[in-house]
Amino acid sequence: MLKPRRLLALLTVMLCGQVAQAERLRVTDVALAAGGNVQFDITWNDSWRASWEESGTRYANWDSAWVFVKYREKGDPGWSHASLSTKDADHSAPAGAEMEVGLTGTRGMGVFLYRAADGSGEWACKGVKLRWLRAGDKPVDPSKIELSVHALEMVYVPEGSFYVGTNGKGGGSFTDGAWKKGEAIIPFKISSEAELKIAPEAGCLYGDGGVGAAHQIGPAGKLTAEFPKGYGAIYCMKYGTNQGHYAAFLNQLTSAQAAKRFPTFPAKRSSTGHTIKKTSAGYVASKPRRACNWVSWDDIAAYIDWAGLRPMSELEYEKACRGPLKPVKDEYAWGSAELPDSRWILDPMVTPPVPMPQAICGAEGRVTSGATYWGIAAMSGHLRERAVTVGHKAGRVFTGRCGDGAVTDDALANVPGWPGPMATWEEGQRYPTTGVGFRGGPWYTDKARLRVSDRYMSSVMRTGRDASYGFRGVRQAPEGNSEK
Repeated sequence: MLKPRRLLALLTVMLCGQVAQAERLRVTDVALAAGGNVQFDITWNDSWRASWEESGTRYANWDSAWVFVKYREKGDPGWSHASLSTKDADHSAPAGAEMEVGLTGTRGMGVFLYRAADGSGEWACKGVKLRWLRAGDKPVDPSKIELSVHALEMVYVPEGSFYVGTNGKGGGSFTDGAWKKGEAIIPFKISSEAELKIAPEAGCLYGDGGVGAAHQIGPAGKLTAEFPKGYGAIYCMKYGTNQGHYAAFLNQLTSAQAAKRFPTFPAKRSSTGHTIKKTSAGYVASKPRRACNWVSWDDIAAYIDWAGLRPMSELEYEKACRGPLKPVKDEYAWGSAELPDSRWILDPMVTPPVPMPQAICGAEGRVTSGATYWGIAAMSGHLRERAVTVGHKAGRVFTGRCGDGAVTDDALANVPGWPGPMATWEEGQRYPTTGVGFRGGPWYTDKARLRVSDRYMSSVMRTGRDASYGFRGVRQAPEGNSEK
């Protein structure tokens, strides 16, 4: 029997906040204990859980840590993803915490760890234990195991109906198919994950972008029952992926893989806040808390596959911003058409404020912090969000399958049904077209591009890397969706 012993622990942590000079999510005291358990302590600032009623419906949401484990035998060039037990009862956390396993297929990829009761503030869990199914993973010498425990801050977005589209300016906005050109947009209500028809017909999803534009809705068709429409419960990263996360990812690939995913930028152009450098000690971000920009779709897909997450759909983007509320004319992610005097919106080098859900901070607090209804940061402004589009055939076949924790030898995502790598994209009239586009607008653009319903660049994707390109991942909540 192995005695508990301290191991090398390379930690990926979410380090964002109001001033954000202190770590906000901390994993410590990692050990390999008897019985195949990976043991550690976890603490984070500004944790919360809330419950409330909205228009007669009860809601609850919380922030959570998505915890996953990488391992290798000392000296190996790359790290592997640890398979965890699929049974919640095989993992343990102290009183006051809940834990659920997230699956990809039949494999336990990680766990969601969160508060069991309403509350807010600093929260700590000591002696958390995850059951590692070592027998089914790559064999390693027990005396040479190195462990890497990663924890990403997520927000639970519960199941429920919601609206897409706006009653303000269009910009490619979703609308009910009853809408006619020149008329006001008709917000469309999504009430299930059932197959959804896309057509210019009453009761169908449609958009004011037509066909052949950067913000197109595309030709008539359908979204299958598997396409994530936003009705089902998901976890969404609370902040965009930061440079510390991305550097840790690069350091756990082989050197050849990392070289392909290193976010370079033109030598004659400002780095616009990108601080990751390759050093003799590996990839290092001098500003690890800063949002990670200068990433291509291939970079993004590889990271979220490696982390066991998936891309969000553009329908999920609007649910994550607006919640169950009816659309407000020209609203941003914080629920109003007001553009607050906040530097982070217009400067990607400034860390967004700590977000809280509307149930805790109120409507005015959302505007001040830039938080979505559920307590997610920086979904309007800052950096562009990547989302799977409904306006292109390559997006409509997306099934929402989550990553398997590994990438190909060429450092590409390998998940069936995801929009493919850039080398496979079709050439459009202006830009290559694919199944993933932009939402949320970057810091420097027309403020209309920052609006929740704006789809100005939702159906195209420029190749390469850019200062305005950021990203975050999501994952369907385990209850009812973990078979994906």
